[in-house]
Amino acid sequence: MTSSGRVLRPPGASASLPVEDRAREIARAGEGSYLADRDVDGTHVRVLTRGTANGGAVQVARPLDEIDHQLSRLLVALAVLGAVGVALGVGLGALVARTALVPIGRFTSRTEKLSSQLDLSQRIEVVGDDELARLARSFNTTLDALESAVEAQRHLVADASHELRTPIASLRANVQNLEDAERLPREEREKMRADILEELDELTSLVGDVVELAKGAKPGEVQDDVRLDQLVEDLVVRAERRAGSEVDIRVSAEPTLIRGEPERLSRAVSNLLGNAMKWSPPGGLVEVELTGAVLTVRDHGPGFREEDLPHVFERFYRAPAARGMSGSGLGLAIVQQAADAHGGFVEAANAPDGGALLRAGFGPRLKLEEAPVPARQA
Repeated sequence: MTSSGRVLRPPGASASLPVEDRAREIARAGEGSYLADRDVDGTHVRVLTRGTANGGAVQVARPLDEIDHQLSRLLVALAVLGAVGVALGVGLGALVARTALVPIGRFTSRTEKLSSQLDLSQRIEVVGDDELARLARSFNTTLDALESAVEAQRHLVADASHELRTPIASLRANVQNLEDAERLPREEREKMRADILEELDELTSLVGDVVELAKGAKPGEVQDDVRLDQLVEDLVVRAERRAGSEVDIRVSAEPTLIRGEPERLSRAVSNLLGNAMKWSPPGGLVEVELTGAVLTVRDHGPGFREEDLPHVFERFYRAPAARGMSGSGLGLAIVQQAADAHGGFVEAANAPDGGALLRAGFGPRLKLEEAPVPARQA
């Protein structure tokens, strides 16, 4: 191609290469080059256009049939390999997934078997340290807690049934004796009626204690702000009224506001006071102190035996010296349950100079906005 744009074709050439505007510009400038793919008489060619130093440009073309054929073969091979790779990936993925799901399947079958048999003593085998092993440990922990709760309920029912037999049997005997009441002297009839009333009171108290323990240590849904110091002082006054002059109660309570269940707190404080009064000698002193939401009740009785201290707050536990006294052995267990429900604690010890020392905390203390109430001495 000349600089004027005239196309020169080699002798014997049957077709000429297509000339573009860009090729003419290179010919006019006499410099530059570029490659382009074109079709010439049905043949795919690659055309090189390059300018010459004397002006004009030269175009050289090379057929691409062989390269296109190789690319077509390569495309087919890649398509086949891709299809095989996808199929192999799907197969391996299914195999890996099935292998990975085998432990999950065993775990599911095991949990279904445990659920159907309701055997809480069984556990899931833990293998390894992966997420499934963590799940198995968590499930076993849940089973431990559930088994403990069910076992505690069984013990409560069994112990309550055992404790209920005595007053029920005594009531039955007295009721049967009432059939011949007309033949008995008046004094014996009065004594029998008094025994029946006493046994009914004991039975009512025992049933109430069992119902209270059945609530568990879970906090109640209905809670309120409770002036614990005022509650303690009111219950002390009530206890003094029942005891008369047999026991002297001395109380020191600093103003204390907590969040809790008034009824449950009242039951716990009453049980602490009742336990101290029961063990106090005639004319004895019971000391009650409330400091920082912790209630301390001390009597001047015989105190605890060392072997009894670990069992003081157990359900239905009664020391040998207490088996001849009234009561079910549930009072201090109710105190512990109430303290646990309020996020507190219980402690039992012997005072250095004699007597039993019981301490119960009833959770965090709230800020008291109103003026302090002075401690009352009684």
